[in-house]
Amino acid sequence: MLPLGFHLAFRLRDDRVLAPSVAARRSLAHTLARLAEAFPVLAWRVVDTHLHVLGRFSEAQVAELARRLRLALARAHPGVPLLLSLCKPVHDQWHLAEAFTYVLRQDARHGVASDPLQEGSSVLDVLGLRVLAPSLPARVREHLPRLTRAELLIHLGVQALEEAVRLEHLSAATCAAFALESLGGNGAESVAARVAAIHAAAAASPSAVAEALGVSRNTVWKLAAHAPSPRAERAIRLQMSLRAAVPLAAAFAAEPPVARRAVSPNSGRPRGLVEFGDTIRPPA
Repeated sequence: MLPLGFHLAFRLRDDRVLAPSVAARRSLAHTLARLAEAFPVLAWRVVDTHLHVLGRFSEAQVAELARRLRLALARAHPGVPLLLSLCKPVHDQWHLAEAFTYVLRQDARHGVASDPLQEGSSVLDVLGLRVLAPSLPARVREHLPRLTRAELLIHLGVQALEEAVRLEHLSAATCAAFALESLGGNGAESVAARVAAIHAAAAASPSAVAEALGVSRNTVWKLAAHAPSPRAERAIRLQMSLRAAVPLAAAFAAEPPVARRAVSPNSGRPRGLVEFGDTIRPPA
């Protein structure tokens, strides 16, 4: 009988930390979001030295996903190969549900507290706090229909999360929602992020929004004329709510301060590669 999918784990040959900073985790989130749009990914989580990915993959898809991920990570870690250290078939629906939770709780399982706002987890995409992988929430609902929002919120350390406008968190929340290092630049994604931020905080005065984003009031008026993205607005408001609910986590993340000027428009030994189809059980 063919498996339902595969639970994969990747690590670099020298076991170095895969994404040691917020910026690195956001960059990896972009890579994994692209893969989640091309392959039936259900969950992913990067934790210190390794990355877990769960999906309804065939063996051929596992091989291609691993190839693309290896190429993408080669730019961040030149000369250090990415190895597939776990390729575990998922045999039934119960196993799929268990593996989903197992993947998302990797930080708690390993006692790693360097990513309290879950920048290195697909839970942000599934809950609507990030805009990179639009197909992921529907796929998770399709294949894990018993999964509840409350079960997902546990990974964020909150019992409830409603949309809110907290201007002190607007810039950081927008960067997190789009997985950007900053809101500067002329790129389409940066402009879309600024537009979404302005619409997400439309209840506040233009002067207050300009101050929160580090732009001029004229910039706020100009960008407010652009068509908003309801999904992006919601993601930003949820990110602001998360930062207000978990203030110590937000402080620990040490995100860069807002620039107060207008934004120009302008230990383990190396693992070998596991053959596809082999089963390696994670440590208990």
